[in-house]
Amino acid sequence: MKDNSRSIIEDFSNELFYEIFNYLDGYQIHHIFSNINYRFQQLINSSSLRLKLKYCSNNSNEILRFNKEQIYSLSLNESFSIDLIDSLFIYLESLRITSINSNELLLFISNLQSLPCLKSLTIKMSQCNIGYSQIYYEIFSLKMLKYFKLSIDDYSGSFEFSSFNPNKQMSHLEYLIIDYQCFLPAITKILSYMPSIHYVSLMKLFYYDSSLETNYPSIWPNLTHLSICLTTWNTMFECIEVLISKIGSKLKVFSFKPYHECIEYFNASRWENLILKFMPQLDKFYLKYTEDVDRILRDRDNDEETNDFTRSFWIERKWFLEIEINNQNILFSILPYKKQWFHEENLFKLNQLVILRININKYNYFIQDDINRVLNFTQIYHLEITKENLFIGLLLQITNCLFELRSLKIHSLLLEDGLRDLNLKEISILYSIHLTSQIKKIYLRNLTNIKQIDFLMKFSPYLSFFKIDYLHNSDILSILRQINHTYLNSLCFHVPTADDKMINNLNKIISHEKLLVNYKIIRQNENIFFNWNLLE
Repeated sequence: MKDNSRSIIEDFSNELFYEIFNYLDGYQIHHIFSNINYRFQQLINSSSLRLKLKYCSNNSNEILRFNKEQIYSLSLNESFSIDLIDSLFIYLESLRITSINSNELLLFISNLQSLPCLKSLTIKMSQCNIGYSQIYYEIFSLKMLKYFKLSIDDYSGSFEFSSFNPNKQMSHLEYLIIDYQCFLPAITKILSYMPSIHYVSLMKLFYYDSSLETNYPSIWPNLTHLSICLTTWNTMFECIEVLISKIGSKLKVFSFKPYHECIEYFNASRWENLILKFMPQLDKFYLKYTEDVDRILRDRDNDEETNDFTRSFWIERKWFLEIEINNQNILFSILPYKKQWFHEENLFKLNQLVILRININKYNYFIQDDINRVLNFTQIYHLEITKENLFIGLLLQITNCLFELRSLKIHSLLLEDGLRDLNLKEISILYSIHLTSQIKKIYLRNLTNIKQIDFLMKFSPYLSFFKIDYLHNSDILSILRQINHTYLNSLCFHVPTADDKMINNLNKIISHEKLLVNYKIIRQNENIFFNWNLLE
C-alpha cells in the first residue's frame, strides 16, 4: 500500500510541484523536500524554480549562499550585512527590508544597481536623518524599479529637495508609498521627476496653509490613484480643494483621511462639488472621518443637506455610508459598494452601523446616547455588533432604537446574564416587537445554544433569511426540526466538511420527515443554502 502511494506521488509532474512550491517559503521547500530523494534534490536546485524567501540568519544562510540565482522575492526582517545583496541575485524582483541603519542606507540602495530585474523595493526604518534629496537620488538610479515604499517611524532629515538634472534623473517609478512625515512642496518636486507615476500614497502628509502657493507641475498626466492621510491639525479644506483642482482631472481612485476633528471634512455638498468640478473620472472614493461623540451635534452644520451622503449623487456612484461606534469615537466612512451578506436591493437603504464596543453602565444597561447622535446624522438600516456573548437584553435595547433596521449581524448571544434578568422594559419590547420590527435577515456567527434559535424567531417575527457560521454542538437537522416560523424561507450554514454525500443524506431525511416543502439545497464551497416554499 505504501509503495502504491509513493508511485502515485512520483508520477506528479514537475509543473505540479512548482505550483505547490508557489505557496511555500524557500526555507520550507528546502527543509521539507531536500532530503526525500534524488529527484526532489534536482527539482529544488533547478534553475527553473523561483523562490521567495523570508530571511532569518538561523535557517536561511545556506539557501542564500547557494541559491541566489533562484530567488525572486526576498524579505530581510532582521539586521543583515549590506554586502548580502550582490549581482548574483539575477532574478530578484522584489526586496523588502525592515531593519537597516541610517548610515548604511545610501550605500545599500546604490548596491542595488547590480540587480537587473529589481522592480519592487520596500524599506522600513525606525530612524533616519538623511535628507530627501540623497535618498531619492539613489532611488532614481534603479532604472527597473516600478514600486517603492519608504516607512520611517522617526524622520529627522532635511525636508528640502534639491533639483536634479531632469535629462539624467527621470525615474520610471509607477507606485510610490511614503510612510513618514512629508511636506507637500517637497513631494511635488519629487513627483515632478516621475512622469510615469500613477499611484501615490501619502500616509503622513504635513500640509500647512502656505502650501496653497505650491506649484503643481503638469508632468503628472498618469496619476490615477491618490491616497492622503493628514498629520496636521490646522489644514483647511481649502488646501485640499486647491490640490485636487490642480491634479484631480485623471484620478480614478481617491482616498482621504483628515487628522483632526473638523466637520467641514464631512460636508457632502462640498465633496460633491469638488468631485463634479475637478475629478470627472473618479470611480472609487474613500473618506474616513473620526469624531468625538460629544462634538457631533454641536459642530454639525445646521443645513442637513450639506451632510447628506444619501442623495442621488452618492447612490448613483455606489458610494455608501458606514459608521463605527467604538467607545467615545465614531468613525464615519464613505466607501465604494461591495457585495454584502444581506444583499440589499434598495440602494438608498445601505447605511450600515458597526458597534465595536457597547456603551453600558455598571448595571449592564445600554446607554443609547451614541446611537441617538448617529440617528441625528442619518438613518441606519443594517447593524453589526461585534461583541461576543451579547446579552439579549442589550440586543433588545439597541435594536429598539433603530426602527428602520432591515438586517442584523451578531457574533454570539447570551440568553442569561449573571448580573441581571430581562427587565420590564426589555420584556415589553420583546412582546411588542411584532409591531415595530422590520428585520428580515439575521447573521449569527456562533450558535452556542439551540435555544438561541427560539429567541431569534421571536425577536424577528418577519425574518426571511437566517445565516449561521458555527454550529458547535448543534446540527443542521436539529435546527430544521426546531424552526417554526411563518416568513422564514431561507437558511445558510457554514459547513467546512460539506460534500455531495452530506447533501444527499440531508435530502433523504428532509424528504422522509417532511421538514421542508418545495425546497432546494444548494452547496456553494463551504456554505449550504436551504430554500423552501418555492413557487413551482
